[in-house]
Amino acid sequence: MEVGLSSGAAAYSNSFGIDAGYKLGIELEFLVPTSASSAASVLLIEPNQTLALQFKELLAKSYSTMPDTVMVDSLQEGLTVLRSRERSLVLMDVELSDGTGGEAVRRLRATAPCSAVIAFAPSGNEEPLLEAVQAGSHELLHQVLPSTQALTLAVRSAFIRARSAKVFTEALRASSPPPISPRTVSKLAHDLNNALMSIKGFADILLARLPAEEAPHRCAAQIKDSCDRASLLTKDLARLSTDALS
Repeated sequence: MEVGLSSGAAAYSNSFGIDAGYKLGIELEFLVPTSASSAASVLLIEPNQTLALQFKELLAKSYSTMPDTVMVDSLQEGLTVLRSRERSLVLMDVELSDGTGGEAVRRLRATAPCSAVIAFAPSGNEEPLLEAVQAGSHELLHQVLPSTQALTLAVRSAFIRARSAKVFTEALRASSPPPISPRTVSKLAHDLNNALMSIKGFADILLARLPAEEAPHRCAAQIKDSCDRASLLTKDLARLSTDALS
């Protein structure tokens, strides 16, 4: 998805003496969704039709191309849409009759974990917005309706945060060691038991040759005893792995 700068955003940036294309367009490829089918796809959850249409017009100005925008008036309808097709951006009212604040965002994130989420509260109440942040909303709109440049910045910020979280999760998954199969555990238990039996055999030789009253004899006895205890553990491991395979 490429979120284009509107002329309003450019004027806003230039009023501060900065290059809008650079400041707000940094690393655009970083914001591109991984799924081509979800490019420029928006879900707008807002029961007030007048407000929803105003948001749709703002979104059209914020994107370089007209986004594929689906408008629904309840959280449940929004979840149904997300189950049928991934949406790269979700703009949601967090004061809905069937879901508010953090609870609404948690349900939405559980259904569409890869979507960037922007929350807003038409009443101006900060409580559901704070709950939305705690539940995983990537960005907030503190003003309804926002200016074009404010919405453009919110969209870009939401994509940066959503993408950063996805990259971190993928890196963590890649760094995690693969799970050990029960068959592998069984083989390791068998090999370890063989090594223990070899050590125990040498301990028996020492016990046979060392005088019983000397300290080395007692050390050899301890080695043999430790081998016996460790051998019992390997048998437990082998038994558990066999149960897991059956």
